[in-house]
Amino acid sequence: MRVALVFPPQGHFTQPYLSLPSLAAYLRANGYPEVWQLDESIEAYDHFLSRERLERALARIQAPAKLAELEAKPELCFSEMERYQTLSEIALIGDEVARSIDAAKRVLRSKEEFYDYERYLWAGRTLEQGLRIFSQEFAPTRLTAHGFVMRYRVERSREIVAALSDERENPYLSYFREQTLPRLKQIDPDLVGISITFPSQAIPALTLARLIKQWKPSVHITVGGGLMAYVADKLSRQPALWTLIDSIVLLEGERPLLSLCEVVEGKRTLAQVSNLIYRDAASGEVVKTAQIDPLDIKTLPTPDFDGLPLAKYFSPELVLPLAATRGCYWGKCVFCTLYTVIGPGYRGRSIEQTVEDMQILQRKYGANSFYLAIEDLPPNMAKRFPRAILDAGLKINWWCDARLEHDVFDAETCRELAASGCKRIAYGYESSSQRVLTAMCKGIDPDKSLELIRNTHAAGISVTLYAMVGFPTETREEARATLATILANQRWIQEVSVRVFYLDESSEIFRRRSEFDIVEIYPDPEADLQVYYDFKTGSGMTRPEARQTYLEFTAALRSHFPVFQNTNMLYHELKSHYFLYLVKHGSWDALRENVLEPAESRAGTERKPRRKAELVERELAHDRSEIDRIVSSIDSATVRPRYQSDLFESEDLARFDREMPPLARAPSKLVYDPASGEVQCLSPAAAEVLERCDGSRTLAEVVEIFPATVRAEAERCVQEIARAGLLV
Repeated sequence: MRVALVFPPQGHFTQPYLSLPSLAAYLRANGYPEVWQLDESIEAYDHFLSRERLERALARIQAPAKLAELEAKPELCFSEMERYQTLSEIALIGDEVARSIDAAKRVLRSKEEFYDYERYLWAGRTLEQGLRIFSQEFAPTRLTAHGFVMRYRVERSREIVAALSDERENPYLSYFREQTLPRLKQIDPDLVGISITFPSQAIPALTLARLIKQWKPSVHITVGGGLMAYVADKLSRQPALWTLIDSIVLLEGERPLLSLCEVVEGKRTLAQVSNLIYRDAASGEVVKTAQIDPLDIKTLPTPDFDGLPLAKYFSPELVLPLAATRGCYWGKCVFCTLYTVIGPGYRGRSIEQTVEDMQILQRKYGANSFYLAIEDLPPNMAKRFPRAILDAGLKINWWCDARLEHDVFDAETCRELAASGCKRIAYGYESSSQRVLTAMCKGIDPDKSLELIRNTHAAGISVTLYAMVGFPTETREEARATLATILANQRWIQEVSVRVFYLDESSEIFRRRSEFDIVEIYPDPEADLQVYYDFKTGSGMTRPEARQTYLEFTAALRSHFPVFQNTNMLYHELKSHYFLYLVKHGSWDALRENVLEPAESRAGTERKPRRKAELVERELAHDRSEIDRIVSSIDSATVRPRYQSDLFESEDLARFDREMPPLARAPSKLVYDPASGEVQCLSPAAAEVLERCDGSRTLAEVVEIFPATVRAEAERCVQEIARAGLLV
């Protein structure tokens, strides 16, 4: 019996996910040793971000030729501005990015180079630029470090089906044929399990299932994972699905997957497998079997990462995920849908088991860093876990999410957590309004939460807060008060992750809409897989106001928090990198002082500023700065909501082309610094200032060609050019 477990694209590329190692460990412990784990997400990133593949993309894109067509136009409409943005950058940097992409991956995987911050930032930018190049080959499809979207919406089954055979826009068709299928053919599995955690994986996962069925119709393909917990019932009603897969596992997968192995061996029938949806071969009827409680987490083996391409993740050290609990011990927040994904009840391994898991993984893989993939650190674990780690002599680093338990995270507990290697805790803060928190059923006091946050920071643990904007009935004043509170306490807070509230049909608030003054919801009649709904309330912020307030939040965070400022934003977004830098420097204060605080510009005191010799430039017929401003001004309040995607709908693009004034020709210059990976756009005046910074002129001589009335502005321009890293 041969089993292939697949994690399909797209997930974060910095560390493995826990789903496959948990399932593989259970199957191997229960008599099925021939289990292969394929992380096709990291394999795809590694393949796409290679010199050979990017050069192939550049040859197909033909950016200089297509840019020339736009350059010849007397004016650009909005949709042309979007293309101009991308093509002008690729025409400037494409060849250099392709040449250096393998070196950039090496930097992110190298302990020696990763912690050289300037080198790290260059590598991160280069990977992002490589992904933009690759995406343009399949435009409007977009693959980033954080998501994968196509113009096909994953809320509509007919669009998913259409995407599966779109050779022009679906990059995974050729990738799976060339890379994944050969690996699967070597395994020749009898059972393939595909784990679908995120909406971004839906189209790639079913694309792969279709190709596997074309190759080997007899193989049993089952899908499971977090996304299936939300959409399985709706998806199972689509006849086209059953030409691609054979079953859907609901909730936790260990027991159903083991039973499916026995089904494939002929030892039992599909009807005898719990927590399963399948189509009966004889009647064609879709059957949902009995749902039973999941296995006791204490009986499960330590996750087994054997077979995963651990050396390919874009990090210099392994950060392994580990689940000490499943479910949430609080379980009362009205917006939460965790029980939908995890299943009923809250369960935990013993503290001793969790420590033993860490010991096993440290010995086996040399892992010294762990992410506790749990909803909340339970109070008893917060109190006892650190001492258990210390008593075991474990020298590790770890981070997790936690609830703001005012009576738990006192100064002594936080110091013990820090001593055990805890470097980062993310708390569900949500709001500073007691009224809003009470409506959410959060059960926390915002004033006491601030004391807890100070305790955590004082112990040397980095604090991340989750905040929510637009909860039904929340006013704009209440949301702004939350932002003001966060900014007033920024000394003790390192990161803030803010999102706009969305209405999930699986949530308690959806069932009790009238209690939260939700007077109308807006179903999409074409979205047969819809989970999230836009809505209207009788009081509080409108949805456009909530989205605008979210933009206020993000703008303030960029202005006030070092992690979000300038080039550091990249650093924050890559899943385990911020944690690893905390580990390297020992504390947030040391990290901020040594790395994150920007160095003082030398342009103010430099007698003869000089531009970098290696800069690469491209003259443009249209003003890229103005194009960037116009495109970025189209925010989520201007377009129709499209959850899980930042692509413009074709209808919105057509409307912008009709309603927005076109942009007339005006010259500008793009400047690329190969050493930093940064691309800057300069006006003609700024470009002239840069040219005059040749090392032969003082600052006064650089700006003397400008009228006296604008020389102060020209001097500020030199300062900006210096801050942009264009001078030496």
